[in-house]
Amino acid sequence: AQALAKFGDQVVALLGGHLGDPASAIDVRRAIPPILASIGTPAAAHALLDNLLERDTTVRFQIISALNKIHQFHPEIELDTQLLETVLAAEIMGHYRSYQILESLRIPGNSDEPVMRALGESIPQELERIFRLLGLLYPHLDLHSVYFGLQSSDVTVYDNALEFLENVLRSQLRGMLVPLLDGKVSPKERAGIAERLVRAKVENREQAVAELVASDDPWLKSCGAYAIGTLGMKSLEAELNRCLEHPDPLLRETARTAKLRLEALAANS
Repeated sequence: AQALAKFGDQVVALLGGHLGDPASAIDVRRAIPPILASIGTPAAAHALLDNLLERDTTVRFQIISALNKIHQFHPEIELDTQLLETVLAAEIMGHYRSYQILESLRIPGNSDEPVMRALGESIPQELERIFRLLGLLYPHLDLHSVYFGLQSSDVTVYDNALEFLENVLRSQLRGMLVPLLDGKVSPKERAGIAERLVRAKVENREQAVAELVASDDPWLKSCGAYAIGTLGMKSLEAELNRCLEHPDPLLRETARTAKLRLEALAANS
């Protein structure tokens, strides 16, 4: 498969097409992001970014990891930070949702139930995706060390890592992320936060974006509005129109840009 990488940008459109095609075999789709990372051009990075809201978490992890690799070796390639924030918001909400489900399934004295085990295993994977996205948004920070510090059983190392994050993240993101990482916040408390943030079970990409744009949080709403425009989700245009009347100026501007993009996509189709 890596032999394809030698063809460079000539094969990017083909690879990107297969990566974004749910009808392609899942093993094929999972193998594509590392090839795009090896190509390492702006076109390869954009093909990965176009598929960042991929529903399959294993494919999404490969996409995020490939972007990490491109960013590491080619920091001059600009990435769409607002799209990265959108995916980060969706990942954080998904992480809260896991605690919500975990709490609702919890049976005293029975942690062996298969669903509980699967959720228990998915939580560290979700956290790794969150940190890899943070690494793309904050490339100047040593978030790799912070990530490992938060896994540490050494209280001082753990506290220092958490404090570092609290100091560097902007307030909206800090308020959402720190309760997921702070060991003093119980799973039950996280489930309580999830109930405020997450309103319904999300089955697909469109629902995930609808969930974001329906949130009470302006940052999450902005992420959702941006995704509607970028992904050409005409079915969510009514939600986008509501964002145009929102008191938050950043959200209004994001919604206005998304609306123009939606109209341009409709005109070209």
